[in-house]
Amino acid sequence: MADATDAAAAAVSGVPDLVYIGIFTVLILVVIYLIIREIRIMKTANRTIELDLEKDKLKLLRQHEAQKTFPFTRFSPEQIAEIRKVEDEILTIETDNFAKENLLDKRLTKLEDLVKAKKLDSMLENTALQEKKVK
Repeated sequence: MADATDAAAAAVSGVPDLVYIGIFTVLILVVIYLIIREIRIMKTANRTIELDLEKDKLKLLRQHEAQKTFPFTRFSPEQIAEIRKVEDEILTIETDNFAKENLLDKRLTKLEDLVKAKKLDSMLENTALQEKKVK
């Protein structure tokens, strides 16, 4: 009878060891799966947060660029039109001044050339007179 109890105990004790090892292995695999899954979820959540932050940055940059069109002192449309009118007048005056300076430079050059030509002509006449006196 002792042999039968020992055999039954050995048979019963042998099977649960394999079952426990199997269950333990499955539990370890489930834990590893959950850990890997949580890591992936954390990374995707971090990436999502980074993308949201980048979207917020872009939105702020767009708002900043949109505000650049308006000066710090808010001008009325009439004041802006007046400023543009004055700028156009300044541009017209600058263009006129450039044209007048250019015309004046050309006239001065022409006058200098005329004076130089007269001087050379008188020098030639003077040289011709001197040559006649010498002969």
